[in-house]
Amino acid sequence: MKKCFITSIGSVLLASSLFSGSAFADASSISLQQKVELLGNQEETEKVVTELEPNNTFEEANDVTAGDFFEPTYVKGSLPLDDVDLYKVVLDSDAPLYVYGSFMDETTDIPLDITLYDENKHVVEPNEFFVQEEDGYSAFYPSTAGTYYVSVKNTSDLGEDNEYGLVVLQFYLKPHVERIYGADRYETALQVALNGWDTGSAELILATGNNFPDALAGAPLAYQKQAPILLTSKHTLHPSVKKGIDDLDVKKVTILGGPGVISDQVAEELKDLGLTVDRISGKDRYETAVAISKSLPNRDAAVVVSGKNYPDALSIASIAAQEGYPILLSDKDTIPASTLAQANAYKESYVVGGLGVISQSVQSKLNNPIRIAGANRYETNARIIQNFNVHTGSVFFATGTQFADALTGSALAAHTGVPLLLTTPHGLHPAIKNLMIDYTYDVRILGGMKAIQPKVEEDIWAVLNENLE
Repeated sequence: MKKCFITSIGSVLLASSLFSGSAFADASSISLQQKVELLGNQEETEKVVTELEPNNTFEEANDVTAGDFFEPTYVKGSLPLDDVDLYKVVLDSDAPLYVYGSFMDETTDIPLDITLYDENKHVVEPNEFFVQEEDGYSAFYPSTAGTYYVSVKNTSDLGEDNEYGLVVLQFYLKPHVERIYGADRYETALQVALNGWDTGSAELILATGNNFPDALAGAPLAYQKQAPILLTSKHTLHPSVKKGIDDLDVKKVTILGGPGVISDQVAEELKDLGLTVDRISGKDRYETAVAISKSLPNRDAAVVVSGKNYPDALSIASIAAQEGYPILLSDKDTIPASTLAQANAYKESYVVGGLGVISQSVQSKLNNPIRIAGANRYETNARIIQNFNVHTGSVFFATGTQFADALTGSALAAHTGVPLLLTTPHGLHPAIKNLMIDYTYDVRILGGMKAIQPKVEEDIWAVLNENLE
């Protein structure tokens, strides 16, 4: 059987709606869950199957056909007390089978008990990494051509007599590699923003393109504001920012860092464009990170990384952003008092990087610290992805040897719910490659040929093609 590319349906649908160049560019942006909720008012214009009783046994199972990604099969049914509904599905290919089900009444927060059986009435286990039981039940199942049965029943009597919707589909994902880049880091940041926010953005985060410290903590703020990050020089607003403001129809800009990194002259240029301008800064990089963290919603955890270098911060930036975790900066052997106080306002802290960047003495001062580290920046990046159990069906790549593309890319990665992986300029690191094997189908490279050489793209294609074998 071919190895199949599988990922969460939510991520696939999100990717399809955001990226015109992807393999899913023609897919509908409405989620399958939303379609299930519309079934109650839907006419018989699509593949809608209404349950026919009795269908409580394998012999009486209702026949349904598995739709595809673009035209799923929808089933409407109901579950009286102690009822079990069975549906017979005949598959004609080895593409993975996706099953989603939920009660139509949005006030009924009860998962359906959905089980897949093969033609011999043996339970087929779903892929353990792609099972979700929030807002219904969804799972991917490895499959070969043949006959299968989908069993649906209540997990609680509270769902008695409620109508449910069931989605059954097969699809095969075509591998796709795309490069997003410009003439330099400023233009690349602009292209990243235009790709991810093609319908516009009311707000924009502005960081310096000359150095990393004040911008390290910016991704969670960008995610919270649903805004891209653009880069500028210190004394003059870069032309790429002006174009981004115009193309995205920006109304407000938040500057990261004080006048020492982005001058007041730049702020005045922005105001002259009719924009509202805000600045978040502190007396140094550590205070700036604290100030940014105070602009974020309260969550259970903070992230603490080295303030002396950028790879660890950028490895976790997109994930921290989605989780709402602030990124705080520390020295190796000492942590500023304001940083420590802010970090300990949270129940726990993720310490990213080994003892060579943040010592055990600093870690011991934090609430319930959890260290995530590898032998180098690439292994640390991989362990972060594994620690948070992030799907790698679709990924971004940025160089691990410069900060700019990974910084602006982290905002896009968080915005789309897709992980950001770091690479050497000349080839995939083994730890990163291992994350991709069997799963990755969709890759976007951030940066030009100098930042990430063609050899990396060749390595990526080799992995994707192996996943087809």
